[in-house]
Amino acid sequence: MPWVGFGTYRLGKRQSHAATLEALKAGYRNIDTAFIYGGQTTELEVGKALKDALHLGVIQSRQDVFITTKQWREYHGYDASMKCLELSLERLGLDYVDCWMMHWPGPSFERDKQQAIISSDANAAAEDDPWLYAKDGMGVGEITALRAETWRAMEDAYRQGKARSIAVSNFTIQHLETLKQTATLWPPAVNQIESHPYYPQNDLIEYCQREGIIVQAYAALGGQDGTKAKWKALGGKLLESTSVLEASKRLNKTPAQILLRWSLERNCAIVPKTCDPNRMKENSDIFDFELVEEEMKAILNLSEGVGDDEGRLCWRTDPLRMTDRIP
Repeated sequence: MPWVGFGTYRLGKRQSHAATLEALKAGYRNIDTAFIYGGQTTELEVGKALKDALHLGVIQSRQDVFITTKQWREYHGYDASMKCLELSLERLGLDYVDCWMMHWPGPSFERDKQQAIISSDANAAAEDDPWLYAKDGMGVGEITALRAETWRAMEDAYRQGKARSIAVSNFTIQHLETLKQTATLWPPAVNQIESHPYYPQNDLIEYCQREGIIVQAYAALGGQDGTKAKWKALGGKLLESTSVLEASKRLNKTPAQILLRWSLERNCAIVPKTCDPNRMKENSDIFDFELVEEEMKAILNLSEGVGDDEGRLCWRTDPLRMTDRIP
């Protein structure tokens, strides 16, 4: 798996085809997508981009690219997960994916139930009850077994050649330890997680590396929920932090390149996303320099004084954030 991938989250139907094709032209050979992206339209557009890249000679064969997609949490369970994979393969126009990830440890949530809770006094209780939004059949006594069945489906997909590797996303140490008890194939190839200087997830990364699990960091530049108030509370935007700017000046690299390189030097793969061809080249041009130890520490120290969950910049206002409290 190439350690610098191209992310397709939130590109949308209009942009995902053109941006993916442009990324392939720029030399990216690891494309990260998911069943749910773009309201279930992105996989189809990524598949079209792959066909166009082959037709134009940008890539010579299917084997030239590493494609990751993710099973959606609404499809937890053996049969449902297999159906999810078949739909993904059909949309992508592929016989197999190089990596198939379990997108979330569960559960799926009821939108109507969520809206009712948000607009009522029960909203306060939701902070202490990650099951308040859960769909029927995905409650506290069911999701662990469903997740195990999802992994069993992924193991069979691997054995059948429909997935060259199987992986997880947004899993905590507890999630991994629980899954390990029933898994027949271990470890997962990858755990894709939010990780950046404000939310470094040191313990989880150390655990994964001990288990032989590659950590792939998303939101390496900071997440989509970073409001002005949130950035101010944390001490400012990562791209504008003193430690990042000082390294940027010394190395004559952009702040974004410094942050992406910081993740790589922590042995984390990355999946930055952009629609700008110049930014695509910038994000991948991070292999001709190194940060010194003092710079690595100074950037890591941005998390000092930040609470365990305060530095989180993705899913802060979404019930998905509560999956961390699910065993």
